[in-house]
Amino acid sequence: MVTITRASENHVASIGQLWLEFMWHHQQIDPIFEPRENSVPGFEEYEVRRLMNSSAGLVLVALDGNRVVGFSLSEIHEPMQGYKLDRFGIISTMAVTADYRHQHVGENMVQEIYQWFRAENIKRVEIEVLVGNQIGDSFWRKQGFTDHRYRLFRTI
Repeated sequence: MVTITRASENHVASIGQLWLEFMWHHQQIDPIFEPRENSVPGFEEYEVRRLMNSSAGLVLVALDGNRVVGFSLSEIHEPMQGYKLDRFGIISTMAVTADYRHQHVGENMVQEIYQWFRAENIKRVEIEVLVGNQIGDSFWRKQGFTDHRYRLFRTI
């Protein structure tokens, strides 16, 4: 049985390895997501531990026994100056290893994230999904997310 819990220091290395799997998936869609050599320690320090140590951050893991089979990174953002919008939540990363997808692991993690956001009086949650990521797009639309804005890019 898979359980969802807050990440602790002993989960960080497994989160880093699952993040690499997440990046390799995205690299197949867009080569810009190829991880740099030795990128895992930076991700672990500047993303995972930063959020674990912040009152505005939440890092969850999905555990099958002691094995990390999924993780999520979420945080509360303050509005930009001049916006009427209140604070809002962002789910910046969520990954579930391939052999645990379609088993409600992601949905259960999302419910835990919503519970935390509600306790923090957050009413709006945003995500980003890479264009062409059919797995991610399908998952998030099933969770009730809809199009909000588009980020365009070009190379020069």
